[in-house]
Amino acid sequence: MELNRPFATVTPTLDGDVLAVLAAHDGTFTTGQIHRVLNSFSEEGIRKVLARLVTQGVVLSERIGRTYAYRLNTAHLAAKPIVELARLFDTFLKRLEEELYEWQYRPVYAAVFGSAVHGTMNADSDVDLFLVRATGTPDDVWAQQVTELASTVTAWTGNDARVVEYTENELRSARNEPMVQDVLERGLTVAGSRVWLLRRVKPVRARKVVSDD
Repeated sequence: MELNRPFATVTPTLDGDVLAVLAAHDGTFTTGQIHRVLNSFSEEGIRKVLARLVTQGVVLSERIGRTYAYRLNTAHLAAKPIVELARLFDTFLKRLEEELYEWQYRPVYAAVFGSAVHGTMNADSDVDLFLVRATGTPDDVWAQQVTELASTVTAWTGNDARVVEYTENELRSARNEPMVQDVLERGLTVAGSRVWLLRRVKPVRARKVVSDD
């Protein structure tokens, strides 16, 4: 699946992308505003989709001056599943948090990074997970937990899970690696504290030498 395009799991058409915009925000949108969000689609195509959705009753339209504004009809029978589908990525993150919390030996830090966070994910993309293993965690238990997590994420999404692991000691020496920097700058925390990560990978400042002269 494409976590950045949740409606693609049920429909490959522009209808899903338009519904995702309307369902993710509590407000009205003009055709032009939706087009600025979905800039890979034509404004005319968006206008046709909105007309179809208005006919189905799931979208309401309101004339404002010379243009029309659109919003999701929250009273519609289909509104609740539409909103839940639009929030699929949030649901995924919450499930990950709950899964990691139940581990016998929890990671000291964990995050989602890569294409799922960058908004460039496609149906064949891996789900990238970053885990920091706490000192003293038994090798066999940790390996089993990671294997089961990868299988669970694949069951949830249909995508392979790529788990990148570091120990606490390894992390400091890897702070300059591009992947670690990507996690630091754009990763979404699902276990532990981002403040901890920042402190762990921040550059070590050289001490100022004071001369006796």
